[in-house]
Amino acid sequence: MRISYYTRYWLPVMIYMGFIFYLSSLPNPVEQIVPEKALVYFNFRHFIYHIIEYGILSFLLYRALKTTSKMPQTLAILIAIMYAITDEIHQFYIPGRISSTFDIAIDSFGAIVMQCIINVYEWFKENNKI
Repeated sequence: MRISYYTRYWLPVMIYMGFIFYLSSLPNPVEQIVPEKALVYFNFRHFIYHIIEYGILSFLLYRALKTTSKMPQTLAILIAIMYAITDEIHQFYIPGRISSTFDIAIDSFGAIVMQCIINVYEWFKENNKI
């Protein structure tokens, strides 16, 4: 494979995983990243952030895997879940953070939902609805 392939497809995955790792290193990432006034307008619950966070990771993984794998969606989900598990282990050692199997379930749900959205998009694309 060429370096341009890795730069185009895998570099965004690695950067985003690093971003997730950084967020997990913060005692309270929502209050430190999102401006205080924005929380008035975007009063999302904790699980919404996890769904979005791992939905994006799942999409980036699918995008990187679809040209080289026979099962890119399955692999994208599995890799996202494995990363969610390691993320929760990492959070266990961060003061002010709580490690939770519920978060792993929510992260997994986000990865699966994104793959469902991709399936719907592909179906519309194949049937000339888009």
